[in-house]
Amino acid sequence: MEELDEDIAVTQSQVNFTCPLTQVEMVNPMKNKKCNHHYDEAAILNLIKTRHGQKKKCRCPVVGCGNTDVKESDLITDQMLRRRIQSHKRQANRT
Repeated sequence: MEELDEDIAVTQSQVNFTCPLTQVEMVNPMKNKKCNHHYDEAAILNLIKTRHGQKKKCRCPVVGCGNTDVKESDLITDQMLRRRIQSHKRQANRT
């Protein structure tokens, strides 16, 4: 049972670092102040720009999220998550 718990913990930490748009580890994580989801800066800004160019609202890309209007003004850089990702990378490189 203990082994199973470790697998769950590892999976959860990896999910936190993965951008829902690109499905790769975030480099510059941005936090949405409205729904508290995280995205990589370049990916979410590109999506917002594309959707607004189509005269449409940008929906939060996290499955099941009810936030249907993500704006650039709702996003803040998440320095704490960025440091956690960098620390995680350093630990992974050691092994």
